Amino acid sequence: MNTLYRHWLILRMIPRKGTGISTVEICSRLKHEDGIETTLRTIQRDLIELETLFPIASDGRKPSGWKWTDDAANFDMPNMDPVTALTFTLASQYLEKMFPKGILSALIPYQKTAEQRLKSAVDPKLAAWPNKVRVLSRSLTTIPPTISAEITEKAYSALLEEQRFKATYTTVSGKSKTYEEVNPLGMTFVDGLTYLIASINQHVDPILLLLHRFQAIDLLDKPVTVPEDFDLDGWVQELLTFPVGQTIHLKLRFSHPVDVQRLKESPLSEDQKIKELTDGCFELSASVEDTLQLRWWLNGFGARVEVMEPKDLRQEFITQAMDYLKMYANNQS
Repeated sequence: MNTLYRHWLILRMIPRKGTGISTVEICSRLKHEDGIETTLRTIQRDLIELETLFPIASDGRKPSGWKWTDDAANFDMPNMDPVTALTFTLASQYLEKMFPKGILSALIPYQKTAEQRLKSAVDPKLAAWPNKVRVLSRSLTTIPPTISAEITEKAYSALLEEQRFKATYTTVSGKSKTYEEVNPLGMTFVDGLTYLIASINQHVDPILLLLHRFQAIDLLDKPVTVPEDFDLDGWVQELLTFPVGQTIHLKLRFSHPVDVQRLKESPLSEDQKIKELTDGCFELSASVEDTLQLRWWLNGFGARVEVMEPKDLRQEFITQAMDYLKMYANNQS
């Protein structure tokens, strides 16, 4: 039983990425973390024995470093229960559409374990569950950009360890630019894109950097500086909704009852009000933030919605409608 317990502890110490763990480190951690006294020779025999049973391997260096193979399923205790297995299976299926490919690599071992768990389930209904659930989005789905595993790992490490880094970055114009110091403050995922929120060089104000545009990252031995007034939630909400102005009182006229029913079930704001008009249309009023995101949402309804107030927003849509008419009139086939 002592040997079994030691083997289990060793397997949990073995990393999946980066540098492998040495027998010296394993022996030291067993002693200081788990109170188990043993010898390097015993650890070496343990690893050779475990290699025949589990997908672990030595990197061949001196001293040797041990790590899990790239295709290894996740190993942990206790056994993954059915609900957890279902969660990982569905997550890997649908997060793939939301996140860049490099981000999801960390889930692969858990996905493999989940697949094995569902295949071995006694109840066949459990294994069939992923075929009964679908998640859809009403927004236009695009193919997420690919981020290299190296860039992903270094960016995550810098953010986690609160460490600055030097980077080569591709600007929106396609030119390469070197940032001597990137001060990472946060990260957010939006429609398949990963944004790193950071300040650059001597500047204090944070900016957005797309993770897939990084060509190289070199970690620096210099800590991150977080501004006293920096609030990630507030900063993301303010910047990624693309604000135009302050809160406005929006009044809309809807001609389609289905659109109105959806807004009754999922309102725009706490003070939203909807009333039916004598001509069969519906009037909606609500307090909302004045953003570009609001305009994109309104454009999605096309001629089924008319902006009544505020007057300046109504004028924007009148001008836009006239521009559309002119464009299509000039390009008739």
